[in-house]
Amino acid sequence: MTDSTTAAPRTRLSPEERRRHLVDVARSIVERQGAAALSMEGVAEEAGVSRALVYNYFGNRAGLVESLWAEVESLWNVDPMPPVSEMLRDVTPRELFERRFIDNTRWYFDQIEQGGLLYYRLMSEPQLVESVEHHRRSIQQANVQWWADLLVEMGLDPERALVYSSLFNGATEQMWGLIARGDARRGVIEEVFLSSGLASLHHLLDSAGVTPA
Repeated sequence: MTDSTTAAPRTRLSPEERRRHLVDVARSIVERQGAAALSMEGVAEEAGVSRALVYNYFGNRAGLVESLWAEVESLWNVDPMPPVSEMLRDVTPRELFERRFIDNTRWYFDQIEQGGLLYYRLMSEPQLVESVEHHRRSIQQANVQWWADLLVEMGLDPERALVYSSLFNGATEQMWGLIARGDARRGVIEEVFLSSGLASLHHLLDSAGVTPA
């Protein structure tokens, strides 16, 4: 008869599961304490494994950091939006703008909730400065031009379209810290951002004498 006080045997993890567990532990440390607190020894201690095992999976701290950065990048590796002209075949420019503005903002905020705090913490990691900046620029440049093109289709002149698009793409990035740090509730951030974005656009169109289609 088995002694009921005997501890159940520990489940042996596969190499993939073990690596996943170590990455999760490292992510937890960075999100709680910042990237500077990340060490191979700290991950080993918190995961309950030897330092040698952590080194075996990641080589060194730089390899561990790169694995965390891959976690962030995977959230944003999506296909770019089709050209504005293709998306206007069955909808007016104004309808497309309002629909995409709301849907894209919510999707963006969803991604921040999933990986924004990790991204925010890793921004200060020296080895990732170039990767983070390239990532930010590539996303922002594509978004700014796409929204500017759509605003031109709505009747706004290219200069004002570019300024408005740049302004609100920059504001979207500022929301990152608010959501990631939990400085304000997601619902409040979304409400203020969407209402102010649409209201300011309508005011800009009115002041420019544009009646959007």
